[in-house]
Amino acid sequence: MVNPVTIKDIADLLGLSKSTVSRALKNHPDINQDTKKLVVEMAEKLRYRPNTVAMSLRNKKSGIIGMIVPHISSFFFPSVIKGVEYEVNKGGYKLMILHSNDDCQREEEACQLLMSSNVEGILISMASTVRHYTHYERIHQYNLPIVFYDRVPEAFEADKVLVDDYHGAFRAVKHLINCGKHKIAICLGNSNLLISQNRLKGYADALVEAGMVFNSDYIYSGETPEEVELLTQQILSLSDPPDAIFAISDLTMSGIMRAIYRANLVIPGDIAVIGFVEEPFASMYHPPVTSIMPMGYEIGVTAAQLLLKRIALEDSQFVAQTINIASDLIVRESTSVQ
Repeated sequence: MVNPVTIKDIADLLGLSKSTVSRALKNHPDINQDTKKLVVEMAEKLRYRPNTVAMSLRNKKSGIIGMIVPHISSFFFPSVIKGVEYEVNKGGYKLMILHSNDDCQREEEACQLLMSSNVEGILISMASTVRHYTHYERIHQYNLPIVFYDRVPEAFEADKVLVDDYHGAFRAVKHLINCGKHKIAICLGNSNLLISQNRLKGYADALVEAGMVFNSDYIYSGETPEEVELLTQQILSLSDPPDAIFAISDLTMSGIMRAIYRANLVIPGDIAVIGFVEEPFASMYHPPVTSIMPMGYEIGVTAAQLLLKRIALEDSQFVAQTINIASDLIVRESTSVQ
C-alpha cells in the first residue's frame, strides 16, 4: 500500500521547510504569493490530503455513512438503498448517497467528497468503467472502512457483499431446461463486471451438466434497455432462434420484453423468459416474469451491518470478508405452460 503524501514530501521536493509548506497550505499572510502558488501546485500534483482530514476520520464521529451507487434507473439499487438506510438509521447514523452515473471519474470524485465530508465509512457499488483502484487505496490509507456491494472489484482486498451470482444463474438455466427449453440465450450487462462473468459461468455450467451445446450466438451484452432491445431483435431473427432468454438484470429484462412484444411472440409458448429481477418489476410484465431474486434489500442490510461492525471495531488489521447471499427462485407465468 502506497503511503500518503506528507508535508515533508512536498517540502523536500521544493527545498522548503515543513513549516513554510504548512503555512502556505493554510494561506498564511507571512508567506508570499509565489511560494503559496508553488506549494499548492505541488500539493495538487501529488494529490496531497491534509493530515487534519485523516485525523478527523480517525478520531471524530460525524454520524454519517457514505454510499455510492452506479445508477438508480432500476428497481435493484433503490432496494439496496432501502436496506442500507434501515440498518444505518437503526444504528444511529445518517446516510449520504452519491451517484457515479456508472463513470469512473465521477466515482473517484464521489469518494473524495465523502472523505472530505468526514463520513465514518463508505459503501460502494463499482462503476463499470473502473480500470484502477487508486481511489480505493486512498480510502484505505485513511483507515476508513469500506464495503463493496453487488458490483465488487475482483482484485482488491476489501469486504464484499453480493448475491450468489453463479448458483443463481445455474438454477435459472436448470429451471428453463426442466421446462423443456433447449435453446437458451443469455443477455449480459457489462461483460467486464464480475457479476456478469459469474452469471455467465453459471449459465454455461448448467448447459454442460445437461449435455447441451454451448452456442455463442445466444450470448450477447447490452447496457441500456434500447441497446438490449435492438440486440434481442437480432437474436430472435436468427435462422435458429432461442426458445428461452435469461436476463441478468432489471435493465436487460426491460429491453428483452420490448423486443419480444414487438415480434408478437407468445410467452412462454414461443419463448420463455427468466432473469435476476426485483419486485415489483417482475409482476409488471404480461405475463409476470419468473425471477431469480437479486436480493437487493438483503444485500443492503448485510453490507451496512458489516460496515458498522468495522466502524465499531476501529481496527485496520482485518481479514476481508466476501458474503454471498443465496437467492430465491420465484416461478411465474413466463416459464410455465399456460
